[in-house]
Amino acid sequence: MVDAKSYVDVNIFVYWLGNHPTYGEAAYKCISRIEESSRRKYVTSSLTLYEALVIIAGLTGRSLRDEQLVESIIDAITGLRGLVIAKLEPEDHVRAVELMKEYGLDYEDSLHLATALRTGAKEIVTNDEDFNTPLKRTFP
Repeated sequence: MVDAKSYVDVNIFVYWLGNHPTYGEAAYKCISRIEESSRRKYVTSSLTLYEALVIIAGLTGRSLRDEQLVESIIDAITGLRGLVIAKLEPEDHVRAVELMKEYGLDYEDSLHLATALRTGAKEIVTNDEDFNTPLKRTFP
């Protein structure tokens, strides 16, 4: 039996890398599952890399000019063995506008949903309560 793909939302990476006081442990468990999983079980978007950088830079007061910060975050996420990073396709942007209307999401969440649907994800790993879509929402 092949496991269904799971799309990983940016908040999981931010909680993990930022050692969030409430959600850090749960995010770490999720990251451990990604590391132990078969390749292609977990997917996220290239948008996630950028969002994680912006959020963590903002939380830490560091800059996106900080090469050490950028390199450490990119390496941490791209180095996860069971994670595939899907590039954004032009059709994702068009589909995202439709998904905004259909599910009442903001554009960023709609881009994540468009990518998740295109890549065949059946669930999304997130605790974002606004993410009410056809994807099953899970959080460790």
